[in-house]
Amino acid sequence: MKVPYYESSPGATAALLLSGAFVDVDCYTVTLPGSPFGASQLLYSAGALDVSVPGGAYFSARGPSFDQDKAKAVGHWKVGLDVDQWQVVVAPRNVDVLTGAAWPDQIGSQPWLAAAQAGALDGATVQVDRAFAPSWPAMGKPFVPTGIVTIFGGLVGEVDVGRSQAVLTIYSHLKKLANPLPRNLFQASCVHNLFDAGCSLLKANFAMDGTVAGLGATGNIFTSSIGAPSGSGTYALGRVTMTSGNNEGFSRLVRSWIAGSPGSFTLIAPFPFDLSPGDSFTAYPGCDKRFGTCGQFNNQLNYGGTDSIPVPEVAV
Repeated sequence: MKVPYYESSPGATAALLLSGAFVDVDCYTVTLPGSPFGASQLLYSAGALDVSVPGGAYFSARGPSFDQDKAKAVGHWKVGLDVDQWQVVVAPRNVDVLTGAAWPDQIGSQPWLAAAQAGALDGATVQVDRAFAPSWPAMGKPFVPTGIVTIFGGLVGEVDVGRSQAVLTIYSHLKKLANPLPRNLFQASCVHNLFDAGCSLLKANFAMDGTVAGLGATGNIFTSSIGAPSGSGTYALGRVTMTSGNNEGFSRLVRSWIAGSPGSFTLIAPFPFDLSPGDSFTAYPGCDKRFGTCGQFNNQLNYGGTDSIPVPEVAV
């Protein structure tokens, strides 16, 4: 048996399992990178009861349903370096039966499925634990486990989002061994992304706040009187993140930007919900990964490519 990461007393979990008289509930801990939409960690009970760990986490059953009668969670383990996987069906509620609120299950400020579709689970880690107790609690009381054993942990891979549910495929951390090497390829343009660790620039130092002034002919165009950003001086190839309205927390890549009063943003793809005049957003400049553009950011010492790098003369 795996070593429990929690138990009420040393050896209590093993003794309970050996007795053969126990009940169990699966618990999911989803850790999100970068806290998208204002959330950093999601704790869910896959059963009908909340799971309360004394002095620790609280897994709520008032959330999406995990597993279904015809689609139970499936684990796949192998000995060796093969990548293990865990696949589960997640079905958020479309309405709260008590309050009547639509799509009550959310990631931060956005409906669960819409946030998952927008990439909120990209790079997330999931830990699946199984909580054991000798019997079910009294009505209205949370499930207090005798012991908890981790049965799977890994990285979110594929996220297949449908109209009412999502299928998550989670791979063990051995999946990282499949990453191509060398990590950085020799190429003309910079190998870094703007504001990543290799670039070293701080995203917050280049943020510009604006509001939607009007809407374009298609859903991916809107106007704003926002000024030009520092650095490259353009939002083209940068990002726009909505900070109010129905799309709060969602981001989109900017295809092109025309300065003006108001200027015009053209996005790669429209936001999931219609924009409205007055919606606020934060925009970040773009970078085409060329050496000259890196100079506009005064960041040429961290340039990671070979395009237009001046070669010093060597005395002979």
